Amino acid sequence: MKNRSIKSGVKTGILAIAFLSFAVGCSKDDDNVPKPVEDIQAAIGTFKGTIHVAGRDYYNAIVMVTKEGDDLVKVAAKSGELYSAVTPKVFKVQNISNIHISYSGGPSGSFTYLLDTKSLVVSTEKEAAADVSFNFEGTKQ
Repeated sequence: MKNRSIKSGVKTGILAIAFLSFAVGCSKDDDNVPKPVEDIQAAIGTFKGTIHVAGRDYYNAIVMVTKEGDDLVKVAAKSGELYSAVTPKVFKVQNISNIHISYSGGPSGSFTYLLDTKSLVVSTEKEAAADVSFNFEGTKQ
């Protein structure tokens, strides 16, 4: 009799564990919940700083960053300036934890905008023979 009671208790325990495992394992997943979109809008605007082109520095240079799509920004120098011949570049960027908006590692170069200091660092690479590459470091105006 005592043996039957122990077996019954063990079976009940195993069934309870199996049921809990099934209930937890089959609970609704949150994978379909959309993740919050962190916008790149903060990086859009006019920046003033130093641009380095063909071995020469231009101070108080102006570059504009425009939004070309949900995750695309275009960097272009102000027209009518000595440094205006630089090749505008489009970067596919992402907002990283609302700390910085950046792109790096691709053939275009790199783009980093720091949200707390409103500073921009851009380094471009030549992708065609006629391209004029540049480096820019400045702050949002």
